[in-house]
Amino acid sequence: MKVIHPPKPEAAHFNGLFYGFTGVGKTTLLGSAEDCEATSPMLLIDVDGGLLALAGKKIDVVRPTNFVHLQEIYHYLREDNTKYKSVAIDSITEEQRTISMGGLMNEVDDELAYKDLSKSQPPTRQDWLKSGIQMRKLVRAFRDLSYLKDRERRLHVFMTALEKIDEKSGRGCPALPGVLALEVGGYVDVLARLVIRKRIDPETEKTTEARFLHAREYTTSDDVIYLGKNRLGRLGKGVWNPTITSLIQLWTK
Repeated sequence: MKVIHPPKPEAAHFNGLFYGFTGVGKTTLLGSAEDCEATSPMLLIDVDGGLLALAGKKIDVVRPTNFVHLQEIYHYLREDNTKYKSVAIDSITEEQRTISMGGLMNEVDDELAYKDLSKSQPPTRQDWLKSGIQMRKLVRAFRDLSYLKDRERRLHVFMTALEKIDEKSGRGCPALPGVLALEVGGYVDVLARLVIRKRIDPETEKTTEARFLHAREYTTSDDVIYLGKNRLGRLGKGVWNPTITSLIQLWTK
């Protein structure tokens, strides 16, 4: 039996999922990895097609159109990568809706173009189950790139997702189907909700809007519980105007 030991906190690589509504700055947050020595260069797996938010950034981008492409990317990062220090998937919500479900239902071709826009056949329970299995494997596989045996080849791993209110539990969570939405946070070290909040500037005392990354579960004024966690507790309750640099500094301090 081989015995291993947990990594030292300062040596642990970040793996996390950021979720939130459209327009709160999730892709912009990923793009800030370019400015962080620990995470640059980064490989961005773009499924959302939101690259305009990264205009001017020198980030390598790939656009997979099926799970064969995703497997090739994963294999390269796990076995052959000597260039990238981090990888990001933007977003797993769109990946599930188009690549996973679209592929299972044979709705899209290899360029993610819809074969028949008039087709309206709803997915079966079997389709949902298969898609859920695919997504679990995807999240776990890429997460494990932060735990590779060779410490020199480990990657910081970032993922994004839209958000939703789960109908059965009434909880705010990543926009994924069924129980996966509630359990996906268990697969990563950080699950955090990105929002835009009002904030009083301590110098000018004026109220401004700023991004805030909730890193713990919390309840809103209308009694909705939003999921969140960070295993080492090093992100505290959350981070104002987060960047990848600030998150990595907190994570490894």
